[in-house]
Amino acid sequence: MLVYLPFGDWSGDGHGQCENMLVDINSGQDLLEAEKAIKAEYGDDFFESFANGYEEPTISNKCWQALSDNRMPVSLLRLYDDKNDWSGITSIEEARSIDPNPRLGIEFIKHAFIWLLNCYGANIILGVSDIPQINNWTCPGFETVGYGCFCD
Repeated sequence: MLVYLPFGDWSGDGHGQCENMLVDINSGQDLLEAEKAIKAEYGDDFFESFANGYEEPTISNKCWQALSDNRMPVSLLRLYDDKNDWSGITSIEEARSIDPNPRLGIEFIKHAFIWLLNCYGANIILGVSDIPQINNWTCPGFETVGYGCFCD
């Protein structure tokens, strides 16, 4: 089932900034069960410190520990944290010894969150791109509109 996974102020009752990530899931129940399992292991307040403070794009030591315990590849940190130069770093622990509390971008938070949920059975599939477009080629006879709206 295709869903948007929100990151940020999804309800619009705070700063109003939110990014949606299109993902494929088996069920919402899988996500809930994964979060329950994570909370059972790391505490009920676990997600409150996963870059959830206003203007605080950091995660707690407990969150780092969970990522480390579940062997999140350091390549995700190198790929999505543009605040530090992590070249040559081989582990999350090594990165944290250099910068124990890095300010993280939303892309890292998205991928770290999904990594962790998947470690606990969420079955989230990224890179959903096989969504067909309905047009005259894919559905002969279907007429589309709006071409004239994209003129200079």
